[in-house]
Amino acid sequence: MHEVTRDDLIGRFRQSQVGLVSCLSFEERSLVVPKLLAGIRLQRWLCIVNEDIETDITEAQERAAALAAAAGIPIEFLNASKRDPVALADSMAHAATIVANDLTWIADITTMTHEMLFVIVAAADEIVEPWKNFELVYNVAAQYSGNDETHSKWISRGIREVRSVIGYPGSWSPGEPTTLLALPGFDTERMRRLVEDVEPDRLVVGIACPSGNRHPWSAEKNRLIAQRLLSTRDGHTFDYPALDPLAAIDAVVAQGRDLSGNVLLAPLNSKISSVAIAALARRRSDWQVCYAPALVYNPDYATPSDTFVTCSLAAMTKHVDEVLGDNGQV
Repeated sequence: MHEVTRDDLIGRFRQSQVGLVSCLSFEERSLVVPKLLAGIRLQRWLCIVNEDIETDITEAQERAAALAAAAGIPIEFLNASKRDPVALADSMAHAATIVANDLTWIADITTMTHEMLFVIVAAADEIVEPWKNFELVYNVAAQYSGNDETHSKWISRGIREVRSVIGYPGSWSPGEPTTLLALPGFDTERMRRLVEDVEPDRLVVGIACPSGNRHPWSAEKNRLIAQRLLSTRDGHTFDYPALDPLAAIDAVVAQGRDLSGNVLLAPLNSKISSVAIAALARRRSDWQVCYAPALVYNPDYATPSDTFVTCSLAAMTKHVDEVLGDNGQV
């Protein structure tokens, strides 16, 4: 894992023929990485778009088209749907037929949903061979939820449903107790509703610790969410670093040593930690992953920064294999 500046990121890929996978969003951050790469050697751009997104992204689409035109390439859109997860799975099957191994493939995970990240990691593992070496890039948010006070900061509200994620069915025994290992974000309601739907026998809640002095209030928010969740459930908390994917893997593996019965993962914190958990869950095929699509997102979700976190999917997968060993168990 590396924390880099804009210039570092440009320098890292300046000599490479680059293919990009990203997600178009109402967030300004959705075009930060494409803009940087369009100025160097961007050869292909696969862009995920939610067909049923509630927010108007017309301006973002126009800006994306201008970036692609300046780079002399078309945008190849991949369909996704908040209501129908099969839509993205179908897009991944299509990607397997058009993605070549002659490029350095970069995934801008900044504005992808957590479910998108898990499906893409499963696709890389199973059907899109060139993506096994994905270079993952995440634009760290300068600020979340505008100038709201800490107690008022929010990312999303409401949930549509709780569903298992395609590619992570787990092994489920009806007679066994269920443990939900939850990595909440900043929203109490989303995780509360998820816990109410799952009704786990035991709850393990991860507290995402910020990097340095960045967003120091976020751990406080996580601890408050955990306190509320555990007021009605048996369980405990553990700490993990929000932006260090390999250390996040280590922390979850350590918790997994004490888990038995049905294990359900619900990662809703940083995108980089969700990719790390996806890499782990692909090797722990007995663990199921669930997701709760949000009803609405904060229009002031986050603002861009000049800082990026990068890590290769191959490095995450290698680390998982080293930690789990040959039998794939903790």
